[in-house]
Amino acid sequence: MISLPLTASSDSHGFRRASRRPRVRRLAPPHERRRGIALIIAITALAILAVLLADLHQNTSTSFAIAATQRDQLKAEYMAKSGLNLTRLLVAAEPQIRQVVTPYYMALAGRPPPMLPVWRMADSLLKPFCDPGATRAMSTGINFSSAQGLDDTGATCSIISFAENAKINVNAPLNFTGDRARRSIAMQLYAMMGGYQLESRYDPLFQQRDRDGQVTTRLDIVAAIIDWWDFDLERTVFDPGRGQVTSSGSEDDHYQRLPDPYRIKNAPLDSLEELRLVRGIGDDFWSTFVEPRPDDPDARIVTIYGSGAINPNEAPAEVLLARLCSYLEQQPLCVDPTEAAKFVQLLTTARSLIPLPFFSRVGDFLNFIEGRGGPRDLYPMLQGFLGAENPLLFRPVTVPPAIRVELENTFVTAARILTIDVTGRSGCRERDSSGECIGGWRGETRLKTVVNFHERWTPPPPNAGAMPGLGVFHYYRVE
Repeated sequence: MISLPLTASSDSHGFRRASRRPRVRRLAPPHERRRGIALIIAITALAILAVLLADLHQNTSTSFAIAATQRDQLKAEYMAKSGLNLTRLLVAAEPQIRQVVTPYYMALAGRPPPMLPVWRMADSLLKPFCDPGATRAMSTGINFSSAQGLDDTGATCSIISFAENAKINVNAPLNFTGDRARRSIAMQLYAMMGGYQLESRYDPLFQQRDRDGQVTTRLDIVAAIIDWWDFDLERTVFDPGRGQVTSSGSEDDHYQRLPDPYRIKNAPLDSLEELRLVRGIGDDFWSTFVEPRPDDPDARIVTIYGSGAINPNEAPAEVLLARLCSYLEQQPLCVDPTEAAKFVQLLTTARSLIPLPFFSRVGDFLNFIEGRGGPRDLYPMLQGFLGAENPLLFRPVTVPPAIRVELENTFVTAARILTIDVTGRSGCRERDSSGECIGGWRGETRLKTVVNFHERWTPPPPNAGAMPGLGVFHYYRVE
């Protein structure tokens, strides 16, 4: 575009007038006109690169987190396996440990010690292997820093181990068969549910309708549990007054009337969860007798792994009372709730004060419930501390000679089937100032196992022969 600038000129009369002179506007060079496009291209490229970088960072972070989780999960699994195998090794070495303890135990009790419950101390004894970092911080007087193989891997394991013969067995017993097995289980179950007491705290449990809309009594549950694992097709009938077990009718009638009918197994139970299929085993029964505390497997009252004999050194006082009352149902200890409460409280308190196994032989336990024995036996010792007429002492029972022989076969002071529950953890997300993990773990594995150490039990083919020193697995589950 051409513009004409104004200029001054004179006409004939001498006046000045304005005139226009052509002027050319200068255009920007081509390279200057392209500067805006280059900036837009640069910004667009940076935006694309930023998106790619963010996506690459997210993918890399996700892959790293997955790899770290898989690494920690693998470390936790093998930490749990290490804790399991070390516990089995500790139990296998119990006879050698007992030889070392024998002189000290005899000086206190005047008799050789029974089988020592080393499995209950596994979590403490194996702490240098399960948590080396925490062990070094403890004032044990032992220098673990120079030990090979005890490096801090960032992984830990915790061990819960207990004897299954410290519970009441509801499964087919290993050592009993036929009517003897049915009678033994029936008497234990009925006593466990408070059937022999005049007024039991468990009475409301059997006076309300169950999940199937029926009222299931104690005798119904006793019959249902036995019918589940025995091999006949007739319903079990238990007479608690006479202590007799008979058969009458079909055992499948109840299950066939259900909306989704099924048949009784007629074989031993394989897991505790299988009890859920038995008539009358609902949530109330489960939370009362099977799993009072789901996070603590040792809180169980019943078991499906066992020979039928109970260890008085390991069993809770409630379990011992139920087993005794299955034979001594007419004794005040079994009929009077006050006497039962005294027995439970006295034995529980004595164990908390003296964490040692009291009974070297079954006869020592029978002397305790009868109030007999020497000055180093438990009941006379408690009488010396509390006074012979102290109302806290339970009234001793009277055991007839015929029943005493049977009771001696009912209890055992050793443990041969153990539950070993090990949890391995790795990759703590956050720790406090003291080093304790407060943010959870990236990897966690739990091994729930039941191990048989009984030297008289022969493994089935193709593993037939002598029992391995580390035992054989009855049950193995990874969570």
